[in-house]
Amino acid sequence: MLDSKKTIKNLYGACLLARFDRTGLTFFENNVEGFWRSFQAAVICAPIYVTLLIMRYMHIEIGVPIFIAIIICVLSYIISWFAFPYTMFHVSKMINRERFFFRYISAYNWATVIQLLALLAIAITTHNNLLVPVFSGFLTLALIFAIYIYKGFIAYICLEIPIGKSIVLVLLDFIIALLFEGWTLRLLQATPQISGG
Repeated sequence: MLDSKKTIKNLYGACLLARFDRTGLTFFENNVEGFWRSFQAAVICAPIYVTLLIMRYMHIEIGVPIFIAIIICVLSYIISWFAFPYTMFHVSKMINRERFFFRYISAYNWATVIQLLALLAIAITTHNNLLVPVFSGFLTLALIFAIYIYKGFIAYICLEIPIGKSIVLVLLDFIIALLFEGWTLRLLQATPQISGG
């Protein structure tokens, strides 16, 4: 069950970090409990994710039955929430920052709520043609760029690493996200094979 008080506290910390305010770091616990509680952000993000998914794929031909498409998207969503933390568990050891691992993932997860809300706002604006297509596209790219700067700042602050290393972690995050996006899209567009006798 979601702890509303702690959830608000964590989201406030994520908002402060989005403003590049270092005090936001104090709103995240560097322990196992805070780490696992941060995955409650996935529950909050789920309806946002579904809305964005519908907007993204509504014009794409799906080559599998709807219930298969739902299973694919659900699995992709769940696995994607654990893929980067799992990777960072090993990377943090490689760069000698495992002592800050729980704090980093906690901030990273709660920050995802802020990021998806921003993406949803842009998606709704674009979907309803409230802005000219060219400007909407530019705004979307600018937001994505800002999100990765935000992620880099979180890595920089939480793990106490140089900017260069935080950029590498952002690139790693981007590659993992890209792989999952491609994997999901390929599965959704898969054409059932009909074997002849």
